Amino acid sequence: MTMTDPMLRVLLIEDDEDDYLITEDLLAEASPGKTRLTWHNCLDDGLAALHRESFDVALVDLRLGPDSGLDLIQQAKNEGITTPFILLTGQGDEELDARAVELGAADYLVKGRIDGHALLRSIRYAIDRAVATEDLASSEAQYRLLFENNPTPMCLAAPGSGRMNAMNEAARTLYGVVLEEVAGLNIADLADKSLTGAPDGDGTVLQAGAGLECHRTRDGRKLIVEVASQNITIGHHELALFTLTDKTAQIENTRQLKLLQRCIETSSNGMVVADARAADMPLVYVNPTFERITGYTAAEVLGRNCRFLQGDPPDDSNMQALETIHRGLADGEEVSVMLRNYRKDGTPFWNDLYLSPIRNERNEITHYVGVQNDISERKSIEHQLAYNSSHDVLTQLPNRTLLEDRLTQACQFARRYNRHVGVLFIDLDGFKLINDSLGHRIGDQILIEVARRLKELVRSGDTVARVSGDEFVVALSGLTHGSDAQLVVEQVMSTLANPYRIGDVTLHLTASIGMTETDGNISSSAELIQQADLAMYQAKQLGRNTWQWFEEAMNSQASYRVKLRNQLQDAIDNHALTLYYQPMIDSRTGQARSVEALVRWEHPELGLVSPADFVPLAEETGQIIALGEWVLDQACRDMVKLHAAGFRDCSVGVNISPVQIRKTDFLATVKRALGESGLPAQALDLEMVESAVINDTSQVVDTLHKLRELGVQISIDDFGTGFSSLTYIKQMPANRIKIDNSFIKEVIKNRSDAAITRGVISMAHHLSLEVVAEGVETEAQANFLRRNQCDLLQGYAFSRPMPFEQLTEYMNLHGHRGAGGSDNAEEEQKTVLLLDDEVNIIKALTRTLRRDGYRILSSTNISEAFTLLAENEVQVIISDQRMPEMSGTEFLSQVKAIHPHTVRIVLSGYTDLKSVTEAINQGAIYKFLTKPWDEKQLREHIRQAFKYHANMQPQA
Repeated sequence: MTMTDPMLRVLLIEDDEDDYLITEDLLAEASPGKTRLTWHNCLDDGLAALHRESFDVALVDLRLGPDSGLDLIQQAKNEGITTPFILLTGQGDEELDARAVELGAADYLVKGRIDGHALLRSIRYAIDRAVATEDLASSEAQYRLLFENNPTPMCLAAPGSGRMNAMNEAARTLYGVVLEEVAGLNIADLADKSLTGAPDGDGTVLQAGAGLECHRTRDGRKLIVEVASQNITIGHHELALFTLTDKTAQIENTRQLKLLQRCIETSSNGMVVADARAADMPLVYVNPTFERITGYTAAEVLGRNCRFLQGDPPDDSNMQALETIHRGLADGEEVSVMLRNYRKDGTPFWNDLYLSPIRNERNEITHYVGVQNDISERKSIEHQLAYNSSHDVLTQLPNRTLLEDRLTQACQFARRYNRHVGVLFIDLDGFKLINDSLGHRIGDQILIEVARRLKELVRSGDTVARVSGDEFVVALSGLTHGSDAQLVVEQVMSTLANPYRIGDVTLHLTASIGMTETDGNISSSAELIQQADLAMYQAKQLGRNTWQWFEEAMNSQASYRVKLRNQLQDAIDNHALTLYYQPMIDSRTGQARSVEALVRWEHPELGLVSPADFVPLAEETGQIIALGEWVLDQACRDMVKLHAAGFRDCSVGVNISPVQIRKTDFLATVKRALGESGLPAQALDLEMVESAVINDTSQVVDTLHKLRELGVQISIDDFGTGFSSLTYIKQMPANRIKIDNSFIKEVIKNRSDAAITRGVISMAHHLSLEVVAEGVETEAQANFLRRNQCDLLQGYAFSRPMPFEQLTEYMNLHGHRGAGGSDNAEEEQKTVLLLDDEVNIIKALTRTLRRDGYRILSSTNISEAFTLLAENEVQVIISDQRMPEMSGTEFLSQVKAIHPHTVRIVLSGYTDLKSVTEAINQGAIYKFLTKPWDEKQLREHIRQAFKYHANMQPQA
């Protein structure tokens, strides 16, 4: 209400009715008929009336019974009542006056000191003041609302100190500040103190008087802010209004746009923009790379459709690509095509073109951007790669891929026209040696020359291909008979055998060739090549410089080996192998002093597979590494068990492949096996063939020395069968030599084998090496080896290889018992051997010599005689000259080589003076006696022979 309202509504809260009547009279006197007075006599009723009705002013007595008028004013203000109050009291009090004003009373009047007009003036003053206060509050609320809800971040701060007075919601949101924190902030707290100087606005336009500053939010995010300030006055206070506009995204976008522009300008791809809304879609932008690729300047092409690059008339090769472009433009889709375009000077180039539509905010296509890439060089490379993918780079011959394709076509032709296809697989003999010794340049020249010669030999419809290294394949198509290929192979061998003149060097080469043929009914062309390859391998095996037809057995053998290789890997992975052990017997004591570990494979389908089949295969494939490690580990574990059973002096021999010993970690492998099993190093004997040191001699010998330092024993296995060299023996830190069983097999009747065996034993003993004889199968062989001081004997004569469980039983039964040691009494007895193919002669000689107490051995064939000599200590031999297998002098000559301490006598009814004389001169026979004989003279000759034998023996 304002003072212009017709009726003045006054509320009197007074506990004295007389004062009410006085107040009513005063108002009636001052403003008759224009005032309506409402009276309540207590605080609660007065407050209720203020809430219930609207009054222009309220007159409140200071004392309302037990209550105070000041309390009423205070409570009314607290409850949001805006009616102006005038406090009435019975006496004046300045302190009370101040208190009333402080609580919001519009005036303070003393009862009895005012008249009606003074009361009315006070009422009107209170009403006017309330109206002015309400208007001011409304104005402040409007301005505060505008400040708080303004989308532009703003804050108010003291101009001098910068202390924050207020921050609107936009500013608090931008900086991450809550309302309660504003009073403690300074305008300087918004700045990023880690940076100095103004940030780079990258050309951003600012309002007048504004500047860019680096600020930081409460969570550490960096801002670039446009700061504008102006001084304002609020409630007689000078304040600075700061407008804070976040320019971070705008500046970053500007930078990105400039970077994008620089990228487009400097791109290695040509880029164009065409106006999709204009007729004929003219170009509105081209970058410098477009100008460089095409030779056209921007001024020459802007405003034109880019079809001018297609030539006039358009290239037919572009028809499909142009259809794709038109379809993409019609559908508003991206397009990627390859076009043959032309530069300004008319030269063609391959253009890898990518077109993409550009849409506005209404999803309307306004422009098309094209990315242009000159791929002429790439197309040339692709063409070359396509050629190289089907041809050999060095010889320019077709490679295996193209060969198989042409073979497939040749087989189809053969089936259709009842013809044959022949395939020759050619491998140059000794090419690797030339390549390694003379260098790859010479080798490449030879391969080129071989390719030239082969191409000259074949027909135009045939194919010569290089499949790898020095391997070539000739495919002969359309043969009338499959055997016609044989005519070509002879020409090939002859042609390739001609000398090769490379610079100043003349070289000679031969070839091994495998052949196969088909009538076209074959599953794949690769199978033909494989068949010819197998036949070539067979030709290599036959000594090279020859050729072989493919036979199905070759394929079966190859398939068997492949299958066996895969199954062997499964056996290794699944621990399906086992170890057998064969004892080595001390020739002096008859005790088993060592055992050799031998791997066995019990195949689920093939039964027991021979190590001769799968061990060489494992060496070829590299599986020998895993196989050898398993054998070593298992043998060490088994020996620990054998030692625990009481046989602590027994050692185990483990065969080591040359592939294993050449590995750098082999020493670590042995250490691990010994460490994990607990086997003493001295109980492990590594057996290896001589060829292990032929390659990488120094590295292998160094490894062997380290093994010896570790305590491991070293044996040279199969001695005499490989590349035997005293140099290798001297270098290798060996403990033992194992004589191969090929020498032991005929040692009792082959003087060469006997001489070699005795020589090896003697040499080994002079080098302080033990000797093991392998393959001892008979007691005769064992006795021969004992008499020649062989240290250890191994073979079926003592035991076959056996599983570990049987080995333990064998050691328990035979480990400490003699195994056929020599009988001294038998050795000291005089023994004579009679050899004659007539039984009656032997019986007659036996009757004659028995009376002298000799131990008489007899035989009717030479083979048995050799066995008797090996098994027994024989001093005198009497042999018939005319034996079926060989003459007596020939037999005794061999006996001399094998048993040089025997006394040898020929008894014959025929005289072959030449052979007998030669035998006597060579020392092969002691005497020649004739049939019939004089018994007395014969007995004397035999007695003298034993005496001669005794005199030949070295004196103790």
